Amino acid sequence: MPDQNDHLITAIAGPPPAPPALRMDFPAPGVEYPFSVGDIAYATARRLGPGWGADAGYWGTTGSIWGPYTATFTLLIDVEGDLSMVYDVAASDEWPEAPQLPPGVQEFSAGLFLPDACVTDGLDHIADQLAAALRAITGT
Repeated sequence: MPDQNDHLITAIAGPPPAPPALRMDFPAPGVEYPFSVGDIAYATARRLGPGWGADAGYWGTTGSIWGPYTATFTLLIDVEGDLSMVYDVAASDEWPEAPQLPPGVQEFSAGLFLPDACVTDGLDHIADQLAAALRAITGT
């Protein structure tokens, strides 16, 4: 007569189930994320025209935009993964009290963010959105 443990051995003697498919390759640089936050800052400043400039932060993970105002605008990815732009309003800049932000741009206490922006939108589209937001904020 077979021992009680013989059935257990027979039940688990088959091959183990296949593990879930894991990513075993690594994308080439620039494939998964074809542009950086610093690139977005440069593209936005170009759209704003003469008198505007930009610079990338360390590793391109942040970007700064400046223009004919006291404020400097800093682009970053917030803790929720949203593209955000933070800035301080200076009284000397005389910006509108309640700017009409473009679609897809939301305000928060330290600036604004684009909750639906993602890399597949493309650099040009994201820079256009931010340039429109900056024009609304500054009243230009």
